[in-house]
Formats: sequence, C-alpha cells, structure tokens
Amino acid sequence: MLDESELNHIVEMLEAGETEHALHHLESLDKEGSDEDRLAIADLYLELGLADRAVNVLAALYVDYAGNPHVALSLAEAYLDSDREEEAIAVLEKVDTKDREAHVRSLVLLADLYQSQGLDEVAVIKLLEALETNPDEPLLVYGLAELYASIGSFEQAVPLYARLPHLALPEEIDYQADYAEALTMIGSFEEALVEFEKSTGRNLNTVFGHAMTAHRIGRDEVAVKQFEELRTMDPDFTSLYLPYTEALEALGRIDEALEMIGQGIERDDYNDELRTVKAKLFLRQGATDEAVTELREALALNPESLEATELLLSVLFEAGDMDAVIETIDALEDHSTSPLMTWYKAKAAYELEAYEEAVALYESIEDVYKEDVSFATEWATLLVEEGQRDKAKRMLEQTLALTVDVDDRQALEERLDSLADRD
Repeated sequence: MLDESELNHIVEMLEAGETEHALHHLESLDKEGSDEDRLAIADLYLELGLADRAVNVLAALYVDYAGNPHVALSLAEAYLDSDREEEAIAVLEKVDTKDREAHVRSLVLLADLYQSQGLDEVAVIKLLEALETNPDEPLLVYGLAELYASIGSFEQAVPLYARLPHLALPEEIDYQADYAEALTMIGSFEEALVEFEKSTGRNLNTVFGHAMTAHRIGRDEVAVKQFEELRTMDPDFTSLYLPYTEALEALGRIDEALEMIGQGIERDDYNDELRTVKAKLFLRQGATDEAVTELREALALNPESLEATELLLSVLFEAGDMDAVIETIDALEDHSTSPLMTWYKAKAAYELEAYEEAVALYESIEDVYKEDVSFATEWATLLVEEGQRDKAKRMLEQTLALTVDVDDRQALEERLDSLADRD
C-alpha cells in the first residue's frame, strides 16, 4: 500500500525539479498499486495541476466502481479541472442519491456548472434539491441566497439570508452586506441599514451601498460619515461625489457641499450633472452669475441636458435678460430642440414686444401644453391683446376640461369670468 512518506518523497522530487523522474515513478505506482493507491495518486495529480493524468486514473476506476459516489465526484472534479464540463455533468448526474453527503456535493457542483453556463433556473433547481436533502446546512442556505441575489431574485434571497443568523455559518463569511443589498432591492431600506452596520467587510461597494441606503431614507448624518470613509479609501471613486454633495446639502452644509462637488468636478471634469448641481448650490447662496457660468459649462459638455437648459433659461428669464434667453436658445437649437425651449423663446419674445413672433411660437406648442395652466394663462393673455378673445376662451375652456387640481380649476374659471365680464 502506498504510504504517506512515499508520496512526500515524490513531491520533494517535483519540487527539486526532478519532474520526469517523479512522474515516471507515479506511473509505475499507478500500474502496480492497489485501487486505494491509485485514488491517492489521482488526488496528487489534481493537487499538482495534472488534471488530464488524474482523469486517466479515475476514469478506469469509475468503470470498475461505477456505484462508488466518491470515485464519481473525484472524476467529475478532474473533468472540471480539465475544462471538460459536459463529461463532468454526465458523471455528476449519475451520482448515487442514497449517499446523502455525496449526493449533496454533486448537486452543488452541478449548480455551479449550470450557473457558469448561464442556466440559472437549472442551477436553482439543483440547489433547492440539495437544500431539501439537507435543509439546515448553512452553506447551502447561504449559497442559494447568493445565487438568487446574483440573478436578481431578491424576494427569494431575503428569507434565506434571514435564516443565516440562526445557523452555524462560518464566521469568516460576511453575508450581511449582500443581505443588505438584497433588502434595498425590495425597498426594505431601514432593515438594510441595520445589516450594513453589522457588516465587517468594508470594500468600496459595501461602503457605497451603506452610504446610499442611509441617504435614501434621510439618514444623512450616517450617509456623510460613510461617504467620507469611501472618499478616504478611494478619492477617485467618482460616483460618490454627487450623492455626498446631496447629503451635505440636505443637512444645510452648503459651503461643504460646494467644496465636495468641486472635488468631484476635479476628478470627473466631463460630468455635466456635477456642474448642474454646483449651479443649484450657487443659486441657494444667491450667486447667480456663478450659477450661470456653471450651467453654460454643463451645456457645453452636454447640449442636450434638459435639466441644465431649463434651469439656465429660468435664471436668465428671472433676471430679465431676454436677449440672453433668446441667444442661448438659438445656440442650443444647433444641437437639440424641445417644446420647453420654444416656450421660453415665446415668453422672451413677448417681453421684448415681438408679439408676432411670440404668437407664432406659442401657437406652435399649443397642443403640447394644452393641460398646463401657466401656459394657458400666458397664451390667453397674448391672444386677448392681439384681439383674439374667442380663441383665448376656447383655449382656456379646453385646458379647464383637462384640469383636475381644484386651485388650478379656480384660476382658470376666474380668468374665463374676467373675459366674460369684458364681453
């Protein structure tokens, strides 16, 4: 019988570079040794990364011991190490179900195989079968939870994660972060925050998830602490700067928010959204000129940004700079157009007393904004001034018929009454 000292001697020969001699010795032992020796030799081949040699030994034993599940598992693993997945599957599917331990192991291997092939539903079936065989095995519960989470079946994953505190899962497995992520995906943010706080794994994605969950439910003091930890870990993690800024703003820490968004822009200079947020912060401080500069920068990066466009036109309009409103729209129209831009151009034309142009512009977007009370009121005012009182009435009546809000309906009715009084 092959003893441990002899195997160790072979390993020493391999380590000393006597590869050919060592392998020749193993081949001799394979031919002369017992079946138990051949199993030991196959295991050594696998440890040495010589999977093809292991397959040759185990395939012969598999024929002689077709009902032996442990030989089958060893052969399947050798096939896997040789990238012969289909042959591994064929062996694993035939493992004797009477041997509970071997059956569960075969099901787990099959689940891994099927998942690697993109057959997630089959992988789930295999793990469910394994769990049915051994329902309180913590690694099976954990594995199935992870599988469900990986394929987006969070409703199924969460109850499995919830079982883990009551099972003897190895302490080195930090499942709480994954559990927390699954909870966020089903909208259980408070419970998710608790699990994030239990997690001992502090990688970038975990800390970011912790911070975002806290921010999402208004726990911005917690969010700021986590975002700062993340920034310390990796200041080039650019996705942190926008929500970090939002959390600081929610806490009323506007100067710090401006500083943070500035750092984000330094690291992600082509992000128009960051500049738009910076503009909003400037507006909160009453720094209109600085806000306009940032919005123009944002639109230079992304001329199709509706948010930046609307905000810039609003700021310019409120400042009474109608020429700037029209010039901005004319420049942007080379890249994109929108009914909102046309509306602002109509408003600016009206303020500049270019009534004929204003009428044409309002008329061109009438169908788009027929349910908008502000638009209807403005357009009606211009129509009345242009002597088109009947059209103004019809337009207001149409908007009234489409309006549900009580206050809006009242405003429209009062405007119609004022027109009727003039008749």
